[in-house]
Amino acid sequence: MPNNYTREGEMPEERMIELIKNHLEISISTDINDFENNDCAIYTESSADGYDLYVVTNDTRNVNVCENVFYYDHDIANQFSEQIRYGDRTFYIDDSIYEDCYFEDKLIELFAENVEDIIENDDLNVTLKEIEYLKEEYDLVEEETNS
Repeated sequence: MPNNYTREGEMPEERMIELIKNHLEISISTDINDFENNDCAIYTESSADGYDLYVVTNDTRNVNVCENVFYYDHDIANQFSEQIRYGDRTFYIDDSIYEDCYFEDKLIELFAENVEDIIENDDLNVTLKEIEYLKEEYDLVEEETNS
């Protein structure tokens, strides 16, 4: 769960996550009813001998074991960001994986990577106060034009 407590003048992580999701035009559902209605599903399965396996797939009915199944969970959030780079926009993520694999940290990392574009995106309704904070926090300076 994102940290909603901030010092005065800081942007809550929840707001950063909202902005990056809107900027990248992605949606994330942890509702099992959305399991097949998405571009990418991230969930767990068990092996025949009881090991937890992690699946990141675009086709839940045709999982490629060599490409879509992971034994370790430490790289699942990175796989998520790769799926975004490949063009996926709607995600089902098992809620326990969402919490355990630090997806919110990955979204905040993506926010930092895209902060300049977020500031310039008029469709996101970033307030002037937020823009000022982000420019200062991320050491962004406006280019001066010589007339």
